[in-house]
Amino acid sequence: MTKFDFLSDTKKAWHYMDVDQVLAALETSMEGLSYVNARQRLRHLGANKLPRSHPISKVLIQPLINPLTYLLLGSAIYLQWNGAEGWALISVGVIHSAIGIGISIWSIKTKAKVSRDSPQRRQNEPSNSVTVLRDREEMEIPSRDLVLGDVLILREGDRPTVDLRVIETSEDLRVNQTNLGGEAICAKLAALTFEEKTPPLECNNMIYAGTEISAGSARGIVIATSRFTQEQAALIKDKPFSVIHSELRQLRQVWIWLLLFVTTIAIGFSWQRGITINAMTAAALIVSTYPQNLLRIATQVQLFGMRDLAKQRIWARFPSVLDAIARITTIVPIVESDVVLSFDNLSRAGIEWRGLIRASEDDAEAFSRAIGIETHSYFDAPQERIRQWKEDRQKYLNAVAVIGNDIEDIPLLRAADVGICDRTCRKELQDSAGLIIPKEDFHYLPIAILEGRATFDRLQRTALLTATSSFTLAVLTLMDTAAGFSMPPLQLIWVGAIATTIVAFPLVLEPTHETLLFQPAHRFQSILRSSNYLRILLAVVTTISAISIVFWLKYQGQPAMFSQARSMAFVTLGFSQVFHACAIARHSVFSNLPLMLGISFIAICQIAFVQVPWFGDLMSTVPLNGVEWTISILSATAVFWVQELIKTG
Repeated sequence: MTKFDFLSDTKKAWHYMDVDQVLAALETSMEGLSYVNARQRLRHLGANKLPRSHPISKVLIQPLINPLTYLLLGSAIYLQWNGAEGWALISVGVIHSAIGIGISIWSIKTKAKVSRDSPQRRQNEPSNSVTVLRDREEMEIPSRDLVLGDVLILREGDRPTVDLRVIETSEDLRVNQTNLGGEAICAKLAALTFEEKTPPLECNNMIYAGTEISAGSARGIVIATSRFTQEQAALIKDKPFSVIHSELRQLRQVWIWLLLFVTTIAIGFSWQRGITINAMTAAALIVSTYPQNLLRIATQVQLFGMRDLAKQRIWARFPSVLDAIARITTIVPIVESDVVLSFDNLSRAGIEWRGLIRASEDDAEAFSRAIGIETHSYFDAPQERIRQWKEDRQKYLNAVAVIGNDIEDIPLLRAADVGICDRTCRKELQDSAGLIIPKEDFHYLPIAILEGRATFDRLQRTALLTATSSFTLAVLTLMDTAAGFSMPPLQLIWVGAIATTIVAFPLVLEPTHETLLFQPAHRFQSILRSSNYLRILLAVVTTISAISIVFWLKYQGQPAMFSQARSMAFVTLGFSQVFHACAIARHSVFSNLPLMLGISFIAICQIAFVQVPWFGDLMSTVPLNGVEWTISILSATAVFWVQELIKTG
């Protein structure tokens, strides 16, 4: 047992103890620690700083700690041992992992760049030095040298990096706890004690890391440092998560159940017939259609949106804010009675302006008639009013944005889906807002809404293309297995894992399309809406029909024509992904260089896989003549015309 083992219990109910009990538990005094004792504690406990994280190294080792990696490896070894192309599964697994690692590292770099430019970072950076009592004297030390039992002296403007049990306060002490979700103005008293289960932010004898001394001064005993503070616990517990991520998870679950159904049937046929090729087909289907990196792409696209807004001096505090901005159907400015409003008409976008005014309800009605928007009194249950506006149209995930400019507006900003303020507002207000605009100018809002909608639209089109490809391959595998044919697994891997990814990823890099601001709001409420399911269904049916027609017109039950028919079906399947991407792209294909390069690469590979003998042996194809190529490619355009008809409709 070491000298400082009594400091190892970091979860004591310090708010439940009086000052003398806290001093005794930490073996300190009102005059602070001695210099020697403090240095000994520092060596034992470590510095008051968050452990250095190595996110890039964690990303690099992620595939090695994922159980699915070893499941894939075992399956590939088994299939290779039985004469199937197990090496292809390993290759695709490595490609998927490399893409995932690349996207994750890209996200880390993008997030760091956005964070560097954020005004919040500059405002919230704590001072590197603090004032403590050591050997009964005030001295200034680096904040990293704070240890449990130190007596810390706080003055107006200080932002502690440790948790404190208050032992002495001035009469005018006020603490701002908005960073932790508490009140903007909160008094603290040393003599208070609270029940053990009292929520932390209601304990008015504690000052937590991340808060700010708004007025007065205080002394407190350090009871938690580094990663053990309430601030770090709140960050771990409360991570903003966007609706679109949740919807992509749901869509992924649908994929998984469909794949399990198809692979179970395929493996069942392989056992019944005593062959391995069907098991390889099932494994190839899972590897090539599982949406492994879709959530990573969603995060990266949202970070792109944050970066683009930052270039226009509009700051979104979290990636999830971009998702909420896209879903906005109501904007609520909180105004004074003498304000002059000037804002854009967003009715074409399905967005309404509704106001709260700091006046009586009668004055609010008069103001409403004067400016032409629905306005209500700020003093008449405003939070209930915001909740009512959220529930106006239950069919969609409506989002309400509130624009505040006063410290009293903080509860309303938190009640809204998106709290908005400008950079001239107090820091407490900015800490509670999700979107910060450069100045009090409503004309910045359409810019933010457009970027949010563009982010949603990019992810939606990428998800639709990927889902269509996955469902098409699953249904084709099911049909092929039922018919007793052996669909080459490498064809599945090429189309699902490589070709679709190559044409889908450029869609997330497309520039913002201005027309998105004038589209109906319901198109940006949810990916999992009936119209999108219908689009996926139509695209899948169209692609499968085109492939089936090409195959049966050539095959017609003649075994000698089977290889040519299967090669033509493969060409139709591959080029269908290209034409589908061209149809749903917002901008011209010729203005999208990544998409042009992807299409060119796929076209060259498709030709090589069919016409070059070595590739033909690998992909189980035979050379086609000009007429057969023409029929196959023209059939692949069917999905393009269906998508164009949907746009027209």
